[in-house]
Amino acid sequence: MSALPLTRPESGSDAHAGSAAAAVLRQPMLWLLVALLAAGALSSPYFLSADNMANLLRQVAVFGLLALGMNLVMLTGRIDLSVGATMVFSVIAAVEIMVVAGGMLDVRMMGRGNTYVGPVAPVAALTLAVGALVGLFNGLGVACGRVAPFIMTLVTLSALRGLSYVLSNGRPYYLRSDAYRWLGEARVGPVPVAALVLLAVFVVFAWLLHAHLAGKRIYAIGGDEKTARFAGVRVGRWLVAVYVASGLCAALAGLILTSRANSVDAPMATGYELSAIAIAVLGGTSLMGGHGSPWRTLCAAFVFAAGLNLLTLHDVSAWYQDLIIGVVLIAAVAAASAMQRRGA
Repeated sequence: MSALPLTRPESGSDAHAGSAAAAVLRQPMLWLLVALLAAGALSSPYFLSADNMANLLRQVAVFGLLALGMNLVMLTGRIDLSVGATMVFSVIAAVEIMVVAGGMLDVRMMGRGNTYVGPVAPVAALTLAVGALVGLFNGLGVACGRVAPFIMTLVTLSALRGLSYVLSNGRPYYLRSDAYRWLGEARVGPVPVAALVLLAVFVVFAWLLHAHLAGKRIYAIGGDEKTARFAGVRVGRWLVAVYVASGLCAALAGLILTSRANSVDAPMATGYELSAIAIAVLGGTSLMGGHGSPWRTLCAAFVFAAGLNLLTLHDVSAWYQDLIIGVVLIAAVAAASAMQRRGA
């Protein structure tokens, strides 16, 4: 009679949990984030303070929302260069709409010193609506107008920057309402509300991409668009949808950014589109489409924001920060291209 094994075979759920944990630990962005946190803790006594960690999470919320929207567009093999301009234009347009509506209804919306004194909820709703409309415009131009995504969104970027100056007359609008500051400053325990908003968007995107038919279609378009068309995927509709989602994410990021600054100004968020692209590429999203995930993009957003936070604590000039972002983007694109060649 053979002896019984001394160890119990691992169950299917245990094996699955172990493989999932191993997959998480193999993520280079996760280890890079740990290294950055360790470097910050050793080099600055303020880095791990509660206030700085809250500020870091708010930074992650802005960059993470932009990068998640960019990730969705890039999965289809497209790009959206207008997200930084959309952030600012959406808020400025929303304030302008409220001021015009107030004039028609004989209700005062703008106080002295270009300070908005009207209700906040309509501004937030209009901001999201404007962001979605910008995304719809980009999506229709790319899907129906057959305009190259780079050209389409670059033109949109330029137009929105110009419109922001025209609508605001080149002056900032001040949004000093406590209700408006809530999104950018409030916390639930130690966690900023802005970070919880990012988490909610991440969960929705992760579910759509990995547990819903929408994800299969988006990956299929980026992987092989011609095959996807033959398989019956309505490519045009999905391109419009991902651009609308990107516009919504940009508008939401704009609400968080301006609520922290208590103001909105046309030059704000210049270059944020490059940061969003850098984060998505750092997270492993392919510029050619079909490869990437919201989880890795979120990890890259944490790495990016932690790096900028550390540079700021060490008084590194914004000029040098822009230079570093450019170098990181070039290195990330080169590394992604090398990995694709090895995998080809």
